[in-house]
Amino acid sequence: MSNVTVSVVLCTYNGAAFVARQIDTVLAQTRPADEIIIQDDGSTDATMDILNDYARRFPVIRVFRNATPLGVNANFYSAMERSRGDYIAICDQDDLWETDKLARQLAAIGDNLLCAGRTVPFSEDGSFVHDDPRRPNISPLRMLYCAEIAGHTMLFRRELLGLLPMDCAIFSHNYYDMILSEVAAVYERVVYLNDKLVNQRRYRKASTYSSHADSLPTVGNGLRMIAWCLRHYGEVKRRGNDFYLRWLELLRRLPAETMSHRLAVRMMEYQTRRGILNFIMFQAFCFRHRRKLFHTVGRDPQNMLRALLFPLTAVFYQRKLVQTVGR
Repeated sequence: MSNVTVSVVLCTYNGAAFVARQIDTVLAQTRPADEIIIQDDGSTDATMDILNDYARRFPVIRVFRNATPLGVNANFYSAMERSRGDYIAICDQDDLWETDKLARQLAAIGDNLLCAGRTVPFSEDGSFVHDDPRRPNISPLRMLYCAEIAGHTMLFRRELLGLLPMDCAIFSHNYYDMILSEVAAVYERVVYLNDKLVNQRRYRKASTYSSHADSLPTVGNGLRMIAWCLRHYGEVKRRGNDFYLRWLELLRRLPAETMSHRLAVRMMEYQTRRGILNFIMFQAFCFRHRRKLFHTVGRDPQNMLRALLFPLTAVFYQRKLVQTVGR
């Protein structure tokens, strides 16, 4: 990999409290980045002063500032387009990289489109932290519902950007990391390192912070989830169908000729239809492919029951649509 180039893409917004420490971990990589693109989305704190100071001291850093705010997704896509490397590594403003992150990913990616790895959360303000030691299931069926791959651990080939049909509606709604990981997965070209690559800072003011305490795999949470889904199934199906229709549009636009692609399309077709016959057929599909659908990979006997319930419990992934969730 000595003859390839790597771009680190870091997007910022009011990150003055932590961004310097993150940049230091990027600069300290045992395999240095060939360029570091930092794009700010209109910070009102001292972020730009910090970034400009680093750019003056380190020529590898290129700093940009958006004329008008773009938001998280558009900011990252725009910054990616500015990069020039053969590989792109995504970086958040408030994490801390392991010093050999890039070296390990370049050694592991091979012919795959995307390489990701473990992120270990930590907190300095008492925010909720839960480190799940299980190896995630990176099947495309699973990742249509859950962000199994953390965007801030990604390193991917520039080729992946060229596979994205950017005129699809999903790019204005879904987070970039779920889209990138799903596209790479349906092409069956993802590798996952079950080693810590990133230390993820958890704090209440972060744009993506939520406690996730109600989603931990406990019996109590499972029973509460089923009860909630029974109460709100109809409402979420009515209000949330567009979410899955956007996934279906994207998948149908991808010219991937893999079994993973065919199964993902079929999953979204079942998810976006209604009626008792479709529900039963969806149940059979989930039961047949249960090893690809849940976080625990393998012959977990609990997954047999969970698969039969999944056409119902899938609405829990869109619980934010319902204001009464948790009551």
